Amino acid sequence: MNKKQITLLMLMSISVTIAFVLPKVIDDPLFTIKENPIESNPQVPKLTPSQLAEKQKYRLTSQELLAQIITMRDSLDARGVRKWGQFNFLESLNLIEIGDQLYLDTKYQQAIAQYILALEKLRALESSAGATLEASIKSGLKSILQGDVYKAQEYAQTAIKIAPENPQATLLLGRSESLPKVLMHFRDATAHQNSGELDLAKRQYQLALALDDNFLPAKTALKKVTKTLLDRDFQSLMSLGWDKLEKNQFQSARNAFISAKTLDKSKISVDKALLQLETRKQQFEITKKMERASKLELDEKWAQALQVYNDLIQLDGTLVQPRVKKINASIRSDLDRQTDAILSTPLALADKKTYKEAKVLLDNLLGIASNDVETSKLSRQIRDLEKLLEQSQTATEVILQSDGQTEVTLLRVSHLGVFARKTVSLRPGKYSILGARTGFRDVLIEFTVDIGSNNVPIDVRCSETI
Repeated sequence: MNKKQITLLMLMSISVTIAFVLPKVIDDPLFTIKENPIESNPQVPKLTPSQLAEKQKYRLTSQELLAQIITMRDSLDARGVRKWGQFNFLESLNLIEIGDQLYLDTKYQQAIAQYILALEKLRALESSAGATLEASIKSGLKSILQGDVYKAQEYAQTAIKIAPENPQATLLLGRSESLPKVLMHFRDATAHQNSGELDLAKRQYQLALALDDNFLPAKTALKKVTKTLLDRDFQSLMSLGWDKLEKNQFQSARNAFISAKTLDKSKISVDKALLQLETRKQQFEITKKMERASKLELDEKWAQALQVYNDLIQLDGTLVQPRVKKINASIRSDLDRQTDAILSTPLALADKKTYKEAKVLLDNLLGIASNDVETSKLSRQIRDLEKLLEQSQTATEVILQSDGQTEVTLLRVSHLGVFARKTVSLRPGKYSILGARTGFRDVLIEFTVDIGSNNVPIDVRCSETI
């Protein structure tokens, strides 16, 4: 670096010093003029450049401390410090005032000391804000639990001032504001509960919790009232179920027991009641079915009675009475069926095998009647079957007419030859008669001889030539 550059650098340094130091020196008087009529030439103190620089440094430090103090002071003031840290806050303000006075007296070092003390107190207050917030929230919740509206709201206001965005503080504020109405509903609920008006009490507790679902006294009381109501409704339904069961109203009883089960699934008494209901219902159905079967037997509806006995055995295979009754009902039902079949098709008796079976059937009916169990239906069956058997063997005169030229044959009976009119005796049944004549087409006539009826004449002649 040459001499010219060194000279230029020194000039620039001097310019910077004059620009920054000199105005401050001028602003900060280094001496004061004291009026003294006697002394006309007062001594003016002179400061060295190093003293000027040191004084300037202390003033800047004071200003920096003041900037921090003002920021922290305003922040704490906005957070309601006068409510929860008033004493220390006022002390810090007093220290600030002392520092300000020292600053104005240009006693910067002493001002700095006061500012530092004030800042430490403010920082201590800021550090204690979290603990104060926690304590306010805790005390506020305790006041709510105790029903102290004034204290709860005071603590809530303190908490919300310290931390407006804090969720717990916000919740505490809301709960404290709704506490008067919560307590009103809670007191009403308690009065209803003491009067035994449990439904009204439950409603009031629910209204209180609708405003504050964390209000523990209402929660606890509602749980107790709900349990009492549940037990009351449970017992009411069980009593209704037993009453319906005694009246054999099984579906209504089941509905009541199941409703009770939905209220308290842990109750063993419901399962026992349902089991007893099924047993009672089954016994009732068995008794009713046995009564119905006995009625059917009296009405001699043996097939229907047999079906009832089969249903009972299927319902409970251990039942003895239905099994015993089924034997007789089965026999009588079978005899009824056979008798009805014969009586409905009397011409079947023309068959020898069927006639013999009908005879055996009649003997069986007579055997039953001889055991002192004769009834109107049995008597009618015996009477009708006896008559039918007799009529089936009684011949009926049948008139046959012809032209005197046709050969007539009663198939499987006899050859009747040529005639103009002939009477034959035939037992009831179905017959076929054949007519034949030379040069004419044969004719075949089928006819039935009914029991107990007058048969019209049968005309047999060959009239169609070949």
